[in-house]
Amino acid sequence: MNVKKVKLADIDPRIDGRIRPVDDGVAQIYAESFLERGQDTAIEVRYGSGEEGVPKFILVAGGHRYRAAQIAGWDALDAVISKLNADEARLKEIDENLLKHELDVLSRARSLYERKEIYLRLHPETRNGVNQHSGFATVANPAPAVPRFAVDAADKMGISERTIHGYIALYRALQPETVRALQGTTLADDRAELLYIGKIEHEIEQVVLVKRALEAGKKPSELGEEKVAPIPTEAMWLAMGRKAAAKIIKMDAPVQRVLLEELVKAGLISRDQIVRGALAS
Repeated sequence: MNVKKVKLADIDPRIDGRIRPVDDGVAQIYAESFLERGQDTAIEVRYGSGEEGVPKFILVAGGHRYRAAQIAGWDALDAVISKLNADEARLKEIDENLLKHELDVLSRARSLYERKEIYLRLHPETRNGVNQHSGFATVANPAPAVPRFAVDAADKMGISERTIHGYIALYRALQPETVRALQGTTLADDRAELLYIGKIEHEIEQVVLVKRALEAGKKPSELGEEKVAPIPTEAMWLAMGRKAAAKIIKMDAPVQRVLLEELVKAGLISRDQIVRGALAS
């Protein structure tokens, strides 16, 4: 293994986009170890784009060690320079994190969803409907068999293909804004609630209900089952514009009530308008 000393200034850590967020508390422990014993394990980096004015390397593995070096006041770390491309490096990061049991349900689902996208880019011959015997392989020199994504992932994680598909289906049902809102919350590790949220097909409905539930300290399923007062009729919604009204009218009553509160907060509608609409119904 070829280990070199690499300056932190020459590394793009891409901390915000990492599967496993860097915890400063954990990094502090690493930093104390660095100062006491030195660096035991090298980080892994890959070459960057080579463009002028950008870091020479991109971090592949070692987010906490990189942050620890900053806390310790170091300006360089021991690093292994790999020849992985962007997709290969991301796949490696995902696989390392999937093997860690502390990932919550949402992070695991997100990781598997992204892993599938990358895996199919790297191995397009494994897509459904693709003839895996086409290409440059010959009878004398057959191409090595590459397993389907679900087979490969299930084998690495030690779970069934059905479970792999279940995680991916769960993630696909969530809106990007919903995922951002849920990350780091207790709901992110509540499979039943994530499945409940995913059944809300209307994108606005799903996001608003989740944010409202988080503000209220309740589960979305609890908020969705609350009894609410009657809301304004279709005539009142039409005052907001026919296109917006067409979407809102299709929402379930509890979610309409939540959306009203959000519109009031945003200053798009007043409580007086809500009352007048209700009285006119």
